[in-house]
Amino acid sequence: MEEKERIISGSRTFRIWSAFPAKCYGQYLLTIVLLTICEASWAADLLQAPRFTMQPSSSDSIVSEGRTKILQCQAIGYPKPKYQWLKDGIALGEFSSEHFYRIHTTRREDAGSYQCVAQNDVGSIFSEKIAISVAYMGTFESATERQVSVKSGQVAILDLPAIESHPAPLVTWFMDGQTQLYDRKYAMTTDNQLVILDASESDQKAYRAQAVNPHVGREEYSSYVRLTVTGEAPTEIAPEIVVKPTDMQTVKEAGVDLHCIANARPLHELEMRWLKDGILIENSGISYTFKDAWNRTLSLVSANLTHTGQYTCQVRLRSGGFPTVTANATVTVLEKPSFVSSTRPETLGEYGALVTLPCEAVGVPSPNIMWFRNTEKVESISRDRYSVIEDGSLMIKKLRMEDSGMFQCLAANEAGEESVYTWLKVKTAVPVMEIPPQNATVLDGKDATITCRAAGAPTPNITWIYQNNKSVEASGRVQVLESGDLLIAAVKEADAGHYTCIRANEAGQVHASAYLTVLVRTQIIQPPVDTRVLLGHTATLQCKVSSDPSVPYDIAWFHNNEMLSTTNSHRVFIQSDGTLEIQAVRAADVGDYTCAVISPGGNETRSARLSVIELPFPPLSVHAVRLESPSQRAVNVTWTPNFDGNSPILKFIVQRREVSDLGPITDPLPNWVTDLSNVSAEQRWVLLTSLKAATSYQFRVSAINSVGEGSQSESSNVVTLPQEVGFVGSARSPSEIITQWQPPLEEHRNGQILGYVIRYRLYGYIESPWTSRNITNE
Repeated sequence: MEEKERIISGSRTFRIWSAFPAKCYGQYLLTIVLLTICEASWAADLLQAPRFTMQPSSSDSIVSEGRTKILQCQAIGYPKPKYQWLKDGIALGEFSSEHFYRIHTTRREDAGSYQCVAQNDVGSIFSEKIAISVAYMGTFESATERQVSVKSGQVAILDLPAIESHPAPLVTWFMDGQTQLYDRKYAMTTDNQLVILDASESDQKAYRAQAVNPHVGREEYSSYVRLTVTGEAPTEIAPEIVVKPTDMQTVKEAGVDLHCIANARPLHELEMRWLKDGILIENSGISYTFKDAWNRTLSLVSANLTHTGQYTCQVRLRSGGFPTVTANATVTVLEKPSFVSSTRPETLGEYGALVTLPCEAVGVPSPNIMWFRNTEKVESISRDRYSVIEDGSLMIKKLRMEDSGMFQCLAANEAGEESVYTWLKVKTAVPVMEIPPQNATVLDGKDATITCRAAGAPTPNITWIYQNNKSVEASGRVQVLESGDLLIAAVKEADAGHYTCIRANEAGQVHASAYLTVLVRTQIIQPPVDTRVLLGHTATLQCKVSSDPSVPYDIAWFHNNEMLSTTNSHRVFIQSDGTLEIQAVRAADVGDYTCAVISPGGNETRSARLSVIELPFPPLSVHAVRLESPSQRAVNVTWTPNFDGNSPILKFIVQRREVSDLGPITDPLPNWVTDLSNVSAEQRWVLLTSLKAATSYQFRVSAINSVGEGSQSESSNVVTLPQEVGFVGSARSPSEIITQWQPPLEEHRNGQILGYVIRYRLYGYIESPWTSRNITNE
């Protein structure tokens, strides 16, 4: 036996025996996985599409409530088909090898339309539908005897009491409970009403109905209806049609009944004839029969399209004397859809080509056409490539491998539905490179996608080769996409090089290559940081850049989004390494500074804030208020904080000084005393106590931040504390007042007390001058 050897990637040897069929030679590409191509080809040759040999059937489409129902269908194909049953289009379970479906203990809600789906590796098709109904029967809803009254000669209509039954029961009316009614006088409508014609005294009897449902083996009797006939009728009554024929539809090969019930007197002289399209029924050339001796029910047997037309019920008295009366009804014969031509079981299509699947159907009315691929509506698969043309054919553009499968055309109208199916096979084709790889230059850290789009049948597999000798394996950063493209996430310098993609299938292969160049990203590696600097000092903001040596870049600085110009500035400079230097910083220099790097290797911006800190400004609105209670000798000092110098205030210092009667002393240094040196930064007032009585004060406040103590505020208003003297007086007579007082405290005397001065005036006379008297201390 001859053997052949192939060396792949210079590392492994594979022996492929010539025992393989000749059509497999030349298909051993890169990996031994492709040796299974031949096996797959043989398996494909054995595939057979599913095909129904038995449509859903059952012994009876009507099943009694509570009984067991078994539905069956059968299909052939290779592999052996599996089955799934649907009820009203909804799946009843998963696919299984069982070709039957069992309904245990049938309930009324089990009624519906059933069909099965057959599926194998080729695809899936659905069967015809079978309607299952559940038979049941209740009792008559009313058991009360009823009375009906009618005038002599007129028509009496007795309604059948309501009864729950499916299918509709077979109804027979009895008179006096025994006699079955069959005579010219009696007729029954399609609603099972009893019609008594030409009512007379002899018809005054009791009537009741028997309802039989043979599917459940049950019969029920209604309550009695008693008929009363009143008055005297004339000898003759003009013919009148009391139940007119109604428009009907029927399906070809089925039958349909037209009913026409008329009244007259004498009843035996009543004659009824039928016409079709104005021609006596016996001369119309259609097949028909009458179901009673009085021609009341015209039955069209095995209806065909010639039975479509207008039917006229014509009633008259043979003895004459009255005009003939008529009633019309239209019968429409529907025809179930059928296909004009047979459909091939298999259809071959070239990959990428246009294929048309025929489906020309006729019927009355014209059927609607729906297409399915593997039992799924084609509209939900692809509206762009799938379209149904005017004659019902399905047009598929740019055929793909995934289009292979079972295509089923369903033609439906009011008379029914019919379907045909074909297995669409897409022929294999040598891969064609549609979008080859392109040379690409990518910044490091960015994602790179190298395209490799190819068309073929079946869809070509994909292999990527790096630097002509290394297979590219999918890993965390490297992925081969479903389209065949190679995605390299966050590329590195080591990813640069020569990439080759190979697209191959059982019909052949195609390859293409491209180079990937990786540029080192231009980026800021030492960005500026938020900086605080003292007023008048020098501020520096760094901006160090890393880049590819071959890629130029520019650095620009922005202050509050406005570009900084250093051309004519003696304070602002940009160093060679990108550092921004601001000398003798001012308050106007405060703000956001942005370093912007612009380069073919990438753009980047980083920002920081510059804060210029200084001593806090003096507090504002320093105000002092004496408390009303003289015993406290206290003053409340308030203020408003000023600018904090861009550094949070840490605390406040409150100072005071005494003011003589001559006013404040000009030199502030010797006479200002610090009262409180650690007032909270959150506080806006302070209460000073234990001050001297009969003394005037001024206050001032300063703020402290991280830089130091700021300037003192403006002095507050002057506050004078009153003299603390216990003074009382009382009248001794209409012309004398005695006064008493306590001398001031020792610490408030300021020397030896030599005497006192008493001032007095009449109460209420504020304009009068004070009268004084000196009192010595003797």
